[in-house]
Amino acid sequence: MTIKIDGFEKFVALGKENADAFAKSGAATVKAFEEIAKAQQALIAENVKKADAAVKALFSVKSPAELADLQGKLAREALEGAIADGRKLAELSTTALTAAVEPIQARFAALTKVAA
Repeated sequence: MTIKIDGFEKFVALGKENADAFAKSGAATVKAFEEIAKAQQALIAENVKKADAAVKALFSVKSPAELADLQGKLAREALEGAIADGRKLAELSTTALTAAVEPIQARFAALTKVAA
């Protein structure tokens, strides 16, 4: 004996589509975190190289005036680098958030059309 409930297949399909959207969102989130972690690792490696070069340059100064000039230059470069690094990470984060939310937004839009 088979019992048929009106709309049950639609309900099951709806649940599957919702689960698929969340799975896609989760996969996009994991990928985004991996990309952000790689970018942070690259930034750290780059900043370690810059710090090493800065220490070597500081130890090679010959006069107080040269030291003051070098410190100003290093401070300016550090600030500019921090701003650029922050922008890069912000862009990656924005892209990640967009990719993670998109499947859920698409699903919500589809549900809104069905309900209307």
